[in-house]
Amino acid sequence: MSTHDGYYKQIDGLAMGSPPAPHLANRWMSKFDRQIQGNAKLFTRYMDDILRDIKGDEIDNKLAEINNLHPNLTFTIEKENDGKLPFLDMQLMNQAGVLSSTWYSKPTDTGLILNYHSLAPKRYKRSVVSGFVHRIYRACSRWQLFHSSLRKAKAILEHNQYPPTFYEPIIQQTLCNIVTPKITQEQQATVDNNAPNSEGEADTPKYSIFIQYRGKGTEDYARKLHQCKAPCNIIMTLRKLKTVLPSLKPQVEKELRSGVIYEIKCAVCNAAYVGQTGRHLITRLKEHQMPSAPVSQHMRKCRTAVSVEATTILASTSRSEAYRLTLEALYIEERRPQINTKDEFRSRTLTIKFF
Repeated sequence: MSTHDGYYKQIDGLAMGSPPAPHLANRWMSKFDRQIQGNAKLFTRYMDDILRDIKGDEIDNKLAEINNLHPNLTFTIEKENDGKLPFLDMQLMNQAGVLSSTWYSKPTDTGLILNYHSLAPKRYKRSVVSGFVHRIYRACSRWQLFHSSLRKAKAILEHNQYPPTFYEPIIQQTLCNIVTPKITQEQQATVDNNAPNSEGEADTPKYSIFIQYRGKGTEDYARKLHQCKAPCNIIMTLRKLKTVLPSLKPQVEKELRSGVIYEIKCAVCNAAYVGQTGRHLITRLKEHQMPSAPVSQHMRKCRTAVSVEATTILASTSRSEAYRLTLEALYIEERRPQINTKDEFRSRTLTIKFF
């Protein structure tokens, strides 16, 4: 990983913010479930957050036992206080041996969510409201606790400038969808199979189109595509603030960059070669230095060598190989490099069709 102090190799643990990290951590912790649970009747776990019942005089011994399961495990413990104990986004309440739960947020929670007047699709703002309802419904054990938690959520929404005329209908509709018995999957499959196609034809496959959200005009455009039954799903993306601010991380050295389209120029005759690679650029350049490689043969004729200094990165992408091959073909068509020997991209023509 790249840091201000140079490059470091992570040999233990998982990278923060990595999408598979929670699943991998949860899977790794699952092998200790039996030892952690012991004879507890109440037990649940999400990653390293564990809830279980235990006698007061056994707490210290059990904590020491859990921390000895692996050198990297260091658990702390939180006991019930005034009959209350927080766990994830729930607060468990013990009233004379009767357990109940309500929605919980940490004292450090600022209450900031997606502002109603922010430049974002309305579907995102509707999801914020419905997400509150689903979280509160799952966390509360009684309707009385649900309504009191919902009042807190409404206060948060209004603090972020959501008008009641906007969030009240969404709350009502979400509650109806939760409480009303849903049709089973088997019944839904039967309904879908018996429903006639409006055009009497097979369903047209749909393609995903990513559009950067720019306000009402973007929503109108997506609505028009839906009205004309275009075979596409519109996915609206947002431009984050970090895209317009300079990065505080040091740049990756050119030879260690991956997912790039590059150009190698001969220092003598100025002939060029355009290629692409999903690996480190230095790895690909070493392959070009092999005696049988066209780039290496040309460089020997001109009595020069393949080097990082003579290489320019034309574009970089984290998308698939097919996307890189398309970019490579476009640059080959534009620059007409003399050292490229393969002709499969020269005969291709990029065509954009509008339906």
